Amino acid sequence: MMLRVITFSVLLLAALQVAADPLQQDYSDWTVSCDNLNRCQARNINDHNGLVLLISREAGPQGRAEVRLDNQQSEVFPDSDTRPIAPRLLLDGKVLRLNPREWQIADRLTLADNPLVVADFIARIREGSALTLSGEEKIKLRQVVSLKGFKAALLAMDAQQGRVESVTAWTKPGSQPAESVPPAPQAPEAPVFALPQPLTETEIAALTQFAATNIDANDCTLEPSERDIRLTPLSADRALILVNCDMGAYNLFSLAYLANRHAPFKAEELALNAPFKLNGTQTLEPEMINADMDEAKGELTLYAKGRGIGDCGESSRWIYDGKQFVLAEYRSEPHCDGVSQHGWPLLWTTRG
Repeated sequence: MMLRVITFSVLLLAALQVAADPLQQDYSDWTVSCDNLNRCQARNINDHNGLVLLISREAGPQGRAEVRLDNQQSEVFPDSDTRPIAPRLLLDGKVLRLNPREWQIADRLTLADNPLVVADFIARIREGSALTLSGEEKIKLRQVVSLKGFKAALLAMDAQQGRVESVTAWTKPGSQPAESVPPAPQAPEAPVFALPQPLTETEIAALTQFAATNIDANDCTLEPSERDIRLTPLSADRALILVNCDMGAYNLFSLAYLANRHAPFKAEELALNAPFKLNGTQTLEPEMINADMDEAKGELTLYAKGRGIGDCGESSRWIYDGKQFVLAEYRSEPHCDGVSQHGWPLLWTTRG
């Protein structure tokens, strides 16, 4: 009978889980990013010179965990040492041995995804000050993983996933069983776009003329001849108007309006409203930067680079649901430090 009660409670808790507010916060020399499914990752920042430690963990009692130590030599760190990491790894100047039977060891990458190995590694370095590599004592550009803020970052991940005081916690563990950890929240359904009829040549001509004469572009820096007008049908009676406005070195800023497809024409500035507050307080108000509209999917994509090499910035995808654009995905990397993660950290996702 007790087993049935526990099982029912767990199922009920899972049913009640809704998408969480994402978290992206710095803790001294560490940054944490958690998405709306409470999948979290933490990595070192500040003067690492390409030596990057990435700790990730999924939500739930048995959430998958991984630790990656990566030598990300690139044009940003041209003088970094490319010799294998694992044999040279030091914790506060002392050799930190990794068992090759428990770790995947390559020249530039050292990885473990066994939960016991990951937990043991974290426990070994948690009270330390820095990870460094031997053989760099006389090198000007030394690579280092500062552990200042590491424990705070781990605690933030534990708190976001509801692990504090449980046996699964990486910091502040307790006696609560693994089953006390909440399951992963459910991803919200992605909106469904109903493909409308294409704009006719008459509609295109009328909307282009309307946009050229009625949209206020006086504050735009592009010359009128450079202000391309892009039109996309959204429904039987609505269309999206994008007007090029400002051009930077690597970002194009646009004006965006929702307009009637037929006379009398009216247009209202497009407002994008995220369904969450970042860190519980920060409202997301993305700018129309490098806007691209997929007419077949009803999908608006924004991609704002923090600098030319694209190692930082934010991106989002929005789908028109017949009334408004709804957020389908949001990514953000605020640190322009040359680190590549094959995509900026994911903070919001949907299913379907």
